[in-house]
Amino acid sequence: MKTKKILLIAASALMLSACGTPTVEELVDDPQLLSEVLEECRTLMMQGKAGDYEKCTNAQTATVKMTQNMVKGFLGG
Repeated sequence: MKTKKILLIAASALMLSACGTPTVEELVDDPQLLSEVLEECRTLMMQGKAGDYEKCTNAQTATVKMTQNMVKGFLGG
């Protein structure tokens, strides 16, 4: 019984965190999530629908940050 409660609480916490807007840092740390968010934003934009503006902004910022990190790595900085 105790295990079921723990699993239920863990599943609920996971669902709540999945519903939130990912931060720039989370997107930089998880390229797969970044790719999914960018695709979602692209699709919404092509359909002329307003999506989660903060989520799309964070994805764009994360993309810029990752690109800057790559350039620094190439330049040895």
